Amino acid sequence: MLRARDADVRERMDEAGADPAALRRSLRDLRRINGLLGWRWMVVRAAARVVQEQGLRSFSLVDVASGSGDMPLAVAQWARRHGVEARVVVTDVNPEIVMAARAYLAGTLGASAERQNALALTYPDLSFDVALCTLALHHFSPDDAVQVLRELGRVGRRVLVFDLERSPLAFVGAVILTHLPGMEAMTGHDGPASVRRAYTAPELRELARRAGLRDARVLVRFPFRLMLEV
Repeated sequence: MLRARDADVRERMDEAGADPAALRRSLRDLRRINGLLGWRWMVVRAAARVVQEQGLRSFSLVDVASGSGDMPLAVAQWARRHGVEARVVVTDVNPEIVMAARAYLAGTLGASAERQNALALTYPDLSFDVALCTLALHHFSPDDAVQVLRELGRVGRRVLVFDLERSPLAFVGAVILTHLPGMEAMTGHDGPASVRRAYTAPELRELARRAGLRDARVLVRFPFRLMLEV
């Protein structure tokens, strides 16, 4: 079933008529999962390495198709602890998700949420030090995913992409994790669907090649996570 990407399955959070309350509960579930599996820490570590390698005392980061913004918020919190000034912009095309992100980021200095189409960002070229995309690329068809990667490479001096790895074990893990007590029904549907829509490491390398991201590295990280960096 998972040898090929399932382009037909759809995630409920992508539906135009998705219930806003259910969507917010599902975003809450995703934040819990990100913390439980250490995925948030993985993103922070990668972003911190980019900042430290370049010796930056201040930096800007855009998170594309971000969801509620817990990943970039964690990066901003790391920066504050280390005396680094951070400007973090969280973006999503769904206005309900942007509203949820604004509520989640409220009170965080230097963090904002904006509505943006990942396929056609309105930012100037190289306007951010880091362009980030986490747990979102699988939402896009291959052609659209290539365009998202192009946009990331256009607006960011460095690019970091994290996503699920399609595999049988990842699918089983998603089924178990998203059906734990208290999980929203939307999460229970979308978690396994995400794995079915996800790319493998060779597929992600090919998408990066088509997007013109030279010297892109694609790594597989535990548990079942792909990391692309340029």
